Amino acid sequence: MRISLRKHVVLLGIFSFYSIIGHSQIGDVINARNASERIKHSAKETHVNTKSLARQITKNSHTDFEKAQVIFIWIARNIEYDNELRTNTSLQKLIYTSEENVLKKVLERKKALCGGYAFLYKMLCKEVGIESQIIHGFSKKYYNTSTRNGVDHTWNAVKINGKWRLLDLTLARSQRKNNNPNLYWFDTDPRYFIKTHYPENIKWTLVTNPISKKEFDRIPSK
Repeated sequence: MRISLRKHVVLLGIFSFYSIIGHSQIGDVINARNASERIKHSAKETHVNTKSLARQITKNSHTDFEKAQVIFIWIARNIEYDNELRTNTSLQKLIYTSEENVLKKVLERKKALCGGYAFLYKMLCKEVGIESQIIHGFSKKYYNTSTRNGVDHTWNAVKINGKWRLLDLTLARSQRKNNNPNLYWFDTDPRYFIKTHYPENIKWTLVTNPISKKEFDRIPSK
């Protein structure tokens, strides 16, 4: 399926979202040792076949929550942030032709921008029967939103036991410790997530009375 013109524009708009190395300014890194130990971390084990990859990643997981989390961890550990793609417009045009091509190139190159992380997470969840949503919006975790025009970031929501939960693989990867992703960004409380992420569709704030975009720009991210 080819990416629609609007989606293509959104994807090009989020290329400039960049990776920053540091620790979470909102919460501590959650200890993920138990979940992480079940993951075989080897680039050679990465398969282009998303169904077999998803099954391999989740083979020791029993609940949907465990599966959603272990997929999150695997991606954040094995897929690097693609600084080359971020600055190479020719490469962007070659890769961002369709969702299928984005997924293929992410797995081949083992690198992604925020859109690639979101596409891959959604597909791997789908392969194990878990519903996920790609969300486009605004992020102010590391820069002043007043200098930005239009959406500039992409993240996910995942549905577990009938409840939608928010996650951001890009930040989990950029804030990793010893290759352990910052799990603050998996199943983040929507009340805190909205301080740094504002979705294009406000229903994905997942809060009862969401703040306005103007208020989002004004409040501190901490």
